[in-house]
Amino acid sequence: MPALSPRRLSWPLSLGGLGLIAVPPLLLFVVPMPDAARYPVYAAVGCTAMAIGFLLLAPLVIGVAETLGGPWLARLLGLSPALLRSQLSNNLWRTLGTTVALTLGLGLYVATMTWGYSMLAPFTPGDWVPDVLAAFTTGGLPPEEMAAVRRLPGVDPARCLPLAVEQPRLADDITGSGERASVTRQDTVIVVGLDPRAGLGGAAPLLPLRFTAGSADEAVRLLAEGGRHCVVPDHFAQAAGLGLGDRFRLIPPEAPDHVVEYTIAGIVALPGWHWMTKFSGLRRRSARAAAMIFADYGEVAADFRLDRIHFIWMDTRPGTSLDEVGEALRPLAERHRGRRQPVNDQGTWEYGARMVGTALRLSTPEEVGRRIRQRSDGIIRGMCQLPLVTLLIASLAVVNTIMASVRSRRWELGLLRSVGLTRGALVRLVLAEALLIGLAACLLSLAFGLWAGWCGTGLSQYVSFFGGLETPLVIPWGSLAMGFAGTLALCLAAALWPAVSSGRAEPLTLLQSGRGAM
Repeated sequence: MPALSPRRLSWPLSLGGLGLIAVPPLLLFVVPMPDAARYPVYAAVGCTAMAIGFLLLAPLVIGVAETLGGPWLARLLGLSPALLRSQLSNNLWRTLGTTVALTLGLGLYVATMTWGYSMLAPFTPGDWVPDVLAAFTTGGLPPEEMAAVRRLPGVDPARCLPLAVEQPRLADDITGSGERASVTRQDTVIVVGLDPRAGLGGAAPLLPLRFTAGSADEAVRLLAEGGRHCVVPDHFAQAAGLGLGDRFRLIPPEAPDHVVEYTIAGIVALPGWHWMTKFSGLRRRSARAAAMIFADYGEVAADFRLDRIHFIWMDTRPGTSLDEVGEALRPLAERHRGRRQPVNDQGTWEYGARMVGTALRLSTPEEVGRRIRQRSDGIIRGMCQLPLVTLLIASLAVVNTIMASVRSRRWELGLLRSVGLTRGALVRLVLAEALLIGLAACLLSLAFGLWAGWCGTGLSQYVSFFGGLETPLVIPWGSLAMGFAGTLALCLAAALWPAVSSGRAEPLTLLQSGRGAM
């Protein structure tokens, strides 16, 4: 009976597999259904369709690995490419089982890494964040002290702005926080007042925000003219169903009877504002916020009765260290001590920022990003332990596959030895088969992991507290490369004993045992 070729079998199976793996994104992004029903439907239908779909794609992937990887591997190991031309397809079903077993662990590893770092991206401070955020944890500076701040060594005077910050409650539940709370569905917002022209306008604003609706010039003009205009992040506008020109009402914490109304003048992308506000002290300790909103400094100070400067955002001159900025600001902070402001009682512990004395706290996007990555790396790697253990166990299947392959091909191997194939070449031939299996598992795991990770970020929008943000697909190639290298190493180690034992056998022994098996 002729050997079953993956090329004859893979195309019909692959078409069915492609159709099945299209089911999960359709359930997540296209088919309308209640949010509460989306997770059980995805888990029951989407995950099953994805698993079967990639199983059907496995023969095609094995054929691709053999066709593309075989010649390259032959040159690397000093073998004739003809010896590896049908190394896997001659034992398709056995190879298929081993490849799928390896993919169980490696595919979950790729999916976990991709999902984890993709979900992390919206919370990492973006390029819009200035160099340093100074928070005066007790008291605050009188407005006339800003001139002294701008004269401090290391401070760029043209890029140094005072902020008027408050965290009021939304008068109406426009985000739906009462129905299902999430990171974007809260009942408060952080309002940041600043000079709109220096902060948001011009060719080089202090905050180079990317506008997704409206324009920087129009927004700056409206903010400067007055009338309580503001710039909001895109996720807040989407959650609240608001657009340019729409209004929403806020309740000042110190004057709950004095409701103020703001009009949206621009909508921007604002990645990373959540942890930036948490570490810096811009928001209250016990109150999560739905958004960080920018408005005119004078209007925010008047609406929320802020007569002191508690936050300053600035860029520093090249070569200036954070210690130099802190020591320069410290005398001003200690000169104007006072009561701790409720809005900045989050910043009372030294994490993600640096305390200078007892009255000044400095935050930088680099430090916040470093802390986030440090913490998230440990969590994501912990989540990957089970897939890696599964991969280690699955590597035992490689031993069984290689041993079965050697037993079924002993007559062929004996003939090769009889016509001049050396012991070393025979060992390399067996090892090459294991590496081809590992390569097929890496390709299948990469496809499965990226697809499952991407679908996982979409699912998190409905079932995770951290949903509601635009989540880009982030592929941590460095970590994935380590997983792929480990898989190939495991396959190589698993095949080492069968390869060596085959190489040590005499040609006559191989021919006799192979003929007996026939």
